[in-house]
Amino acid sequence: MRFLLATLLISFLTAAPVAAMDFILGGTDHKTNDANWIQASGPIDEETAADFQTFLAEGPGWLPKRIRFNSPGGSLAQGIQLGAELRRLGFATEVGNHEPHPDWPNMSSWDFTRRTPGICASACAYAFMGGVERRVDHGSRIGVHQFYSAARSDGGSDSHPILVQQGVEQELVSQLLDYTLRMGVDGRVLVHAGLSQPHEMYWIGSGAEALQTKLAYAPTEWGKWEIELLGQGVIAVSKRADELYKMTALCTDTEGAFFDLFVTEDPKIDSDWSVRTWLINQCLPAGSFLQGQGAHRILGKRVETANIRIMDRPRGFGVRFPLGRIPVVQGQPSFLYDDTFGACTTERFMGNRERMVQAIQIAFRNCIQ
Repeated sequence: MRFLLATLLISFLTAAPVAAMDFILGGTDHKTNDANWIQASGPIDEETAADFQTFLAEGPGWLPKRIRFNSPGGSLAQGIQLGAELRRLGFATEVGNHEPHPDWPNMSSWDFTRRTPGICASACAYAFMGGVERRVDHGSRIGVHQFYSAARSDGGSDSHPILVQQGVEQELVSQLLDYTLRMGVDGRVLVHAGLSQPHEMYWIGSGAEALQTKLAYAPTEWGKWEIELLGQGVIAVSKRADELYKMTALCTDTEGAFFDLFVTEDPKIDSDWSVRTWLINQCLPAGSFLQGQGAHRILGKRVETANIRIMDRPRGFGVRFPLGRIPVVQGQPSFLYDDTFGACTTERFMGNRERMVQAIQIAFRNCIQ
């Protein structure tokens, strides 16, 4: 990254940390995306980013790509450098601490732990932003405030920190805003930081504000169903947060009702490993347990594979399931979750039931002309 921040902020730190951030394995040994993590605890100092790289290099052959922060902050430059490295490596981030797991005592491989609340304050907040997925546990908090120099106004331990001089401050704020936005976080977080004095902290918990500012972000989470205008009618739409997958339901005067699934996929990906190949060549022909080979249950209706249409798109494809005239809306929005053969069961298409029935019923009653 081309960061003036990385060179200027070496001398503009929060109070000098008393100990370095420590990285250890947490959770159980179940190799899933959520059962274990790297626990990062303690202040961020000038060596934290390098220490993290050393931990990765010297760790076991398999490490979870999920890091959990419990830190009061420290070096702003190092917090940003660590966050950028986490983004480059595709890590998910969490805020919280951990404790010994009562169900897994005295295990030989490592000390199994479970999640507990924690904090991620000051420079830690910027490291946390680097996660491709970001989670703030219930009871945990993220804290932001004004950055300042590690020096003190009169050298005494009780004196106030020195704010960065005005010209440099403006440049640093611009760099922080650029970083924050590129990480996908709302710039309002910096507003809260700027309005909080160095000795204060603006806290953001696990609720609505973390979601609204995208400090908390789950890219694979499906949004609730919405109604959108299209032509002389409406369609029902639900999207994943990363906008790579979308479900729509609509009705046309001439052809009846449809349920559509759209997938955005890099055209350069090896076709043998693409979602399109997996879905079209394996899962659609396989059908579901209840409907039998060559058929799927879509919103409660049996749809034959022979009637399913594949739609090419510039960066991906779509799958269209015809549902006839004003069908009953029931069941799951997904056709590849709990009613398919094992190789095709996936949470990727699980969808969201929130407002699904109401939105799709409205779309089916207001057909596109």
